[in-house]
Amino acid sequence: MGAPRLGVAFVAAALVAWSPGPAAAQFQAEDEVSPQLWVDYNPSWQVGPRVDVFGDVSARTEFGSQGWWRFVVRPSVRYQFDRVQLSGGIGNFFTLNDVIADRWEIRPWQGVRSSWPRGTVSFEHLVRLEERFDLNLRTWNSSSSLRVRYRLRPSIDWGRESETRYWRALGSIEIFYTLAGDPGQFQEEVRLTASVERSYRPELRVRLDATWQKEGRVLSEGSINDLILRFRVFSSW
Repeated sequence: MGAPRLGVAFVAAALVAWSPGPAAAQFQAEDEVSPQLWVDYNPSWQVGPRVDVFGDVSARTEFGSQGWWRFVVRPSVRYQFDRVQLSGGIGNFFTLNDVIADRWEIRPWQGVRSSWPRGTVSFEHLVRLEERFDLNLRTWNSSSSLRVRYRLRPSIDWGRESETRYWRALGSIEIFYTLAGDPGQFQEEVRLTASVERSYRPELRVRLDATWQKEGRVLSEGSINDLILRFRVFSSW
């Protein structure tokens, strides 16, 4: 074999060796970006010296190829100790899909929250256990799973005009891990968020979140990169 043919054979062999296998190529081809918009209202009521009833009502939508609307109603309660806060509730997630059957996820949850250390920059820790029951509204088949999630959120205030009027910058990293079962339509894995919040008075705050979230796919291999813009209103009585 002459030198030119030997060189061509060598290059061809190298390309085959370095090219991804079928599984890797499929994974790369099926990764996608999912732009989303979430709008939340988050009320709370103090019903005792250490007890609050709270929750959120929200609408969420996806503008990518999967196309869905999701409506959330999540009543909850929390008890404040000196340094630790215990909370729990039940979430209802109604998802109207363009591609697959509509879903209703019922999600009881329990959580522990604490802030440490405290200073110019405060660090909030949240651990939450969730029981997930996912219903297919076309066939009424269901799946269930148990999930734990942990969130670390530093925050810093600036431009403080008074004790109740200020700007706040927040960042967070949240990790999700399914302990058992089938997680259903939404399979969050990790979430990174940058936020800016404005407090107008003790009972009213608004916040804007920009989030990147990695999520496992339901219908095929690969993962989804969610890009979420979230507008939140907090009110208390």
